[in-house]
Amino acid sequence: MQIAKQLSSAPRLPETLDPGKIGFGKNFTPHYFTAEYRDGGWHEAQIVPLEPFAMHPGALCLHYAQEIFEGLKAYRQPDGGIALFRPEKNARRFRQSAERMSMPELDEQIFLDAVRELVATEQAWVPDGPGTLYIRPTMVAMEPHIGVTSAKQYKFFVVTLQAGNYFAGQAAGPGAVEVLVSESMVRAWPGGTGAAKTAANYAMTLQITAHAYAIGCNQVLFLDSSPEHRVEELGGMNVLFVENGTLVTPPLSGTILAGVTRDSVLALAAAQGMAVREYAYGLKELVAGIESGAITEMIACGTAAVVTGIRTLRFEDGRRLNVGAGAPGPMTSLLFDKLQGIQFGKLADPFGWRQVVVAGTK
Repeated sequence: MQIAKQLSSAPRLPETLDPGKIGFGKNFTPHYFTAEYRDGGWHEAQIVPLEPFAMHPGALCLHYAQEIFEGLKAYRQPDGGIALFRPEKNARRFRQSAERMSMPELDEQIFLDAVRELVATEQAWVPDGPGTLYIRPTMVAMEPHIGVTSAKQYKFFVVTLQAGNYFAGQAAGPGAVEVLVSESMVRAWPGGTGAAKTAANYAMTLQITAHAYAIGCNQVLFLDSSPEHRVEELGGMNVLFVENGTLVTPPLSGTILAGVTRDSVLALAAAQGMAVREYAYGLKELVAGIESGAITEMIACGTAAVVTGIRTLRFEDGRRLNVGAGAPGPMTSLLFDKLQGIQFGKLADPFGWRQVVVAGTK
């Protein structure tokens, strides 16, 4: 697909920001990619100045939640170049989410070309590490039709944002956060859309997440609907545990998202000679493991959160349970350093995960 460009004649210059203090989610760059789906194909692929676009009040995405998205990052390299991290995984997951939500397939190469070309266009806005350029590919149903049916018209677009730490106030490094355990609300269920990256999955977490913020927690840990209340994932990221030296994470059973960071962290741990297994703790089992000292670390991992330690679990009845020493443990710190080292080009990449988009000049 040919990508046309209509760039701003006088784009604003990127602000000089402390890469460790860039807020997350608000610092949009001045251009975005957009393409339209109609008559069974994709058309009008272009990079244009970022501005609001028109949408009919009856657009299906507004009424029946036909919307999917992805999240990945671009990283400034030591030589000044810019690299992506495993973008093909995001392209594949985007296609799978579209299939689950009865939306048209977007060829993975179109996804990758759009991301690469936009990042190259916005290269001046990629901050130095630990800052990144966050990339948000999205597809929405545009057809005006008040009816429970799949649309015939869609918009695929990609926006980019300068980004810092996902958790506000977190110091450099893996950090450690407090998490609320949700026993009253579930995020997903068998046969649902838990494995798709669709907006509806996140909308249903907002109420409990707002409560978590109000009591000083940074995230919510969701359980499944079984009598055992098995651990699934956090509101916007996967979760891992260190139990007796083994890295443990819930299996991809169809109710949680197959995180790119999750997959990468498991591979990094195995490469360090650490035992890895997939297992979903029941809530009582998890609490017992933490209280006995068998579970020494809990880790949140995702594109935005990277690898972050979990220091405390809070329960809806007010109980608190500290995890390990209440600070990022040795495995959390090791995985953070290895992952970020590869992403920012400071360590060798034996997996071939890093993909250069803009060559360095230093």
